[in-house]
Amino acid sequence: MSDPFDVIPFEDIKGEWKKLGSGSFGNVYKGSYLGIDVAIKEVLPSTSYNVAKYFEREWRLMKHPNVVLYLGLSRAPPPDGRIFIISEYIENGNLRMYIFDKTKPFPWRLRLSFATDISRALAYLHARKCIHRDLKGENLLVTANGRLKITDFGFARIAARNEEESKRLTFCGTDSYMSPEILLGEEFDLPTDIFSLGIIFCEIAARKLADDRHFKRTGPTFGIDPEEVHRWASPGCPPAFLALAFDCLAEDPKARPTTRVILDRLGEIETEVLSRPETDDFHVGSIKLMTGGRRPGAPPRIPSFGAGVGKDIRHNTASAKEDVLAALSSGEESSDEESMDASQDLSTSLDPNSDWSTAANGEIIAL
Repeated sequence: MSDPFDVIPFEDIKGEWKKLGSGSFGNVYKGSYLGIDVAIKEVLPSTSYNVAKYFEREWRLMKHPNVVLYLGLSRAPPPDGRIFIISEYIENGNLRMYIFDKTKPFPWRLRLSFATDISRALAYLHARKCIHRDLKGENLLVTANGRLKITDFGFARIAARNEEESKRLTFCGTDSYMSPEILLGEEFDLPTDIFSLGIIFCEIAARKLADDRHFKRTGPTFGIDPEEVHRWASPGCPPAFLALAFDCLAEDPKARPTTRVILDRLGEIETEVLSRPETDDFHVGSIKLMTGGRRPGAPPRIPSFGAGVGKDIRHNTASAKEDVLAALSSGEESSDEESMDASQDLSTSLDPNSDWSTAANGEIIAL
């Protein structure tokens, strides 16, 4: 049986390998493959996860216009042996950078477009019972025509299908965007992503980032102060958009709306915004708008809660290895026959003797 994804020859990856940043599994570089710019995501050696299984799970999720397109997997020749995930390169940074750069126009038509793009991507994942678990501005990339694409599934995993799987879901994500249930070490499911989406909606509404000064959260509930959001909201903010954000931030996960409800409500809000007279010389999707101007400085860091909150929770939950193993043992009930048929010619096997199951240090990666 061949790998259910494209194996890209390492020698076909060209360019200067300019470092773009760091992802959940290692560094990310810019290069080129067959004449197109690509992002190259390093997968650090580990005995905690099987690279092929991890990538196969990501590959199955990469079929939506608001999800970054993954092209294949490549491996450096010995003695290096590192493994790299190759994906399309998105040239205009991420949502956090866009919000931070006040030189970029951010009319309400674009804000609603961004909110809808994120919600569509999340709806796609949730329809496949996949929890992203690290939804934030850095993982939402801005394309040249002003659309958003979700990326970095290092923390993503299939949602719990029973009580035992629910107990295996462990602490993960980024503090400012984490749901209360994660911060409190409780069981969580798809609604944890909805809470993170609510934080992002607040950032979009106010054009302010969740940091040490804005949208601070403290125990015991780790909620957002609605008065603060109202105070910071930009002129022209639709009241219905704030109401939707607050519903997403409900303390009770069961009270949060589903992605389908969110999309319906965003459609109604967008209709109201589009009915307003145009006051800006701006068209959503303008390449001129999205690519011009100087590059802004780095946005402020995402704060940590401190007070040992994360430390205690991490010590009281399953190990990272157990979490990854649990994630890899979970899978979608349905297979993607088209991807499997298209890759029958690939020669590398997914059996335990496959090169893709071996870490760069020569150790066998546990499933």
